[in-house]
Amino acid sequence: MARERRGSQPAPVPVTPVRRKSSSAHSDKGETPGKFNLKDLLGSAPKLNRKSSQRSTSSKRSDSDAGEGNGRPRSTAGDSTASLTQKYGVCQKVAIGKGATSVVRLAHKWDRSEEKLYAIKEFRKRRKNESEKEYVKKLTAEFCISSTLHHTNVVETVDLIQDENQHWCEVMEFCPGGDLYTAIKKGGMSPSEVECCFKQILMGVSYLHSQGVAHRDIKPENLFFDTKGHLKIGDYGASTVYRLPWEATIHMSTGLCGSEPYIAPEQFLGKPYDARLVDIWAVGIVYYCLHFQELPWRAAQPASDQLYAAYASACANASTSVSMCPPTINNLNPRACRSLIRKMLEPDPRHRSTIEEVVNHAWVKSIEICHEVSQPKHVHVSARAMGLAYLRNGGG
Repeated sequence: MARERRGSQPAPVPVTPVRRKSSSAHSDKGETPGKFNLKDLLGSAPKLNRKSSQRSTSSKRSDSDAGEGNGRPRSTAGDSTASLTQKYGVCQKVAIGKGATSVVRLAHKWDRSEEKLYAIKEFRKRRKNESEKEYVKKLTAEFCISSTLHHTNVVETVDLIQDENQHWCEVMEFCPGGDLYTAIKKGGMSPSEVECCFKQILMGVSYLHSQGVAHRDIKPENLFFDTKGHLKIGDYGASTVYRLPWEATIHMSTGLCGSEPYIAPEQFLGKPYDARLVDIWAVGIVYYCLHFQELPWRAAQPASDQLYAAYASACANASTSVSMCPPTINNLNPRACRSLIRKMLEPDPRHRSTIEEVVNHAWVKSIEICHEVSQPKHVHVSARAMGLAYLRNGGG
């Protein structure tokens, strides 16, 4: 049940009707694979290699890293002729996740006495009206970004490889604790659990932005738990590089992407926008979902969404007391969070908080992250239950 809300405002939109992306993966069995060489493309494409000093010093080995040596799994795209099954084990037939352009399955790899689990993201096959070069460019764009990212709160990308049916697959660490969407639907999160999730998302976004990457599709379905309390940002299909390591200028983004309830208002205008601020807006919406188990509005478009129109009008109100804390924000707890969420959900991106301002907010700095302390005040109940279920079922 959602927490009690004070103040008069139209009833918010329940979070449960927000559907996951339906699968649109093609299965053109008669289509012969093109001859475009992926290894050549990866070798000639601009690399997003970061200097070692820029990698997060707080990154820790996650569940799927166990047994991989002293470091994280190194990306090996194009390096080997070994098959997907040989390198990462047999994939389950039943999908553990589906998206608009891919399906995700669990792979088991036995290494001596140890079983390793990987999430295998199988991309759709090339469409008939799409050249092989266009197709490979699209599917490698995500890999070229995600494979350079290494942080506690980022899903680790391991490899890009073809399976035995010539489908391109991205190999990632498996997060057995499930996604945040599932945890929100189950309900029952304690305030400290909610705040821990929120801060971990911010830590992940802070790292992404430090690397010149904006995610542009942050939502509960793209946030995943391992069994140790780490919450990780995944699915970089909509991400963009807004600044390369050697650049000082910020490249503005274009295009409408993401899921409608989490899309920032400036994205609907059809003009260039700062993708970093789009991430900030989305994380603010996620906090609202964590707190109330529902969405504040369906879309940040005043012409078509009455709930958002009322919020935007309150934000623009000449009265400081109303504009600084409209009803949507005034219902949130703790009280210390309201000034921050108001700045994160600022309709005018010119006045929205940056990630640096958000993580340095006094309330955020006071939040305890469970895996950073010896005796945390909470556990992530849903993630723990799902993780234990995988162990009991032998990973099945």
